[in-house]
Amino acid sequence: MQRIRSEIKGFLLFTGIFIFVLLVDIMAVYLYYNHVRSFVNRQPDNLKGDAGILFFGDYDEDGKILGTDSKNRAGKAVTLYTTGRIKKVICVGGYDYRYWKGKPHLMKNYLIEHNVPPKDIIYDSASYNTITNWWEAQKIISRFNFDTVVVISAPLHIYRISGLIKLPNTYFATYSYRLRGLKDYWALYKDVHHEFISQILNRILKDELRNKIVFIYGFLSNQFDKIF
Repeated sequence: MQRIRSEIKGFLLFTGIFIFVLLVDIMAVYLYYNHVRSFVNRQPDNLKGDAGILFFGDYDEDGKILGTDSKNRAGKAVTLYTTGRIKKVICVGGYDYRYWKGKPHLMKNYLIEHNVPPKDIIYDSASYNTITNWWEAQKIISRFNFDTVVVISAPLHIYRISGLIKLPNTYFATYSYRLRGLKDYWALYKDVHHEFISQILNRILKDELRNKIVFIYGFLSNQFDKIF
C-alpha cells in the first residue's frame, strides 16, 4: 500500500510539472506570436519596391505541387505585383539538401497562372534554407541594381528573416494566419517552436548538422500530425 501511494504521488508530481511546463510554453507561444503580429503591423501599408523577394515554403510529399504555405506566400506576391507595389518577383529557395527536389519553377508557374508575366519573374536554383535564400537574393538584387525590395514569406518566418537582413530600403510583407480550429492552432504552435529551434541552430551550428536536426524535428512533427 505504501508503495502504491508513493507511485501515485510520483505520478501526480510528474503530471503537475508537465502541466505547468506546458502552460508556460503555451503562454510563451502566445506572447511570441503577438510580438510577431506587432512587428508585421508596423510595416507601412503603402510599401513599394523595385522587387519582391518571395521565399519558398512547402510542397507536397512528391514535390509536384506547392503546399498551402507556399501558395499563401505566392498569393501575397501576386497581390503586391498586380496592385503595382512591386515591379519584379524574385523567387528563392526550393532545393532540398537530402536529395534533389529543386522546385523554384513551381513558384514561377504559380505566379504565371495568376497573371504575373514571365519577364517579371526571376528565380534561383541553389538556395536551400533561409540563410542561403537571402545570399542568393542579394546576388540577384546586386545584379539587377534593385534599390528597394519587399521580402515576402510566412508571418513567423518573416520575423526571423528580418533579423538576418541588414540591407537598407527593405520592407516586409506577409499573409494572415487563419485560425479556425484545433488543427490550425496546432500548426501555429508547431511553427513557433520551429522558429525557436531555427533561430538557435542558426547561431550555433553549421549548415549540414543544422539541416539534419531540422529534418528529424520535421519527421517527429509529422508523426504528431497523424495523431491530430
